[in-house]
Amino acid sequence: MAIVKFVSSGCSMNNILNYVMRDDATSDDLIDGFNCSPESANEEFKFTKQQFNKTDGRSYYHIIQSFSPDDDVSPEQAHEIGMKFAEYFPSFQIVVATHINREHIHNHLIMNSVSFENGILL
Repeated sequence: MAIVKFVSSGCSMNNILNYVMRDDATSDDLIDGFNCSPESANEEFKFTKQQFNKTDGRSYYHIIQSFSPDDDVSPEQAHEIGMKFAEYFPSFQIVVATHINREHIHNHLIMNSVSFENGILL
């Protein structure tokens, strides 16, 4: 069974995106964007914020979804579950990166704090 936690982070948006998409933790087939492209997510998140004049305050939310080593889940299945979880936030841009560098598989979801549809802050 997966556990989900919201992580408080002081990293810049660019740094956190680089961290979750780094080569030593994941692979390209385990990185996707929901309502954005992972390669340009930093710029897309900033554009959304500028569009609604909400450039101050929290930049993103960092969510970690971890699976037990006893769970019978492949990296691909874990990634699919992470993408399904992102669907619970339909008007937000989210990068989903599945890490396979630890004993337990886990997803990092980096979510823009501003909705691209209406500028609502989460």
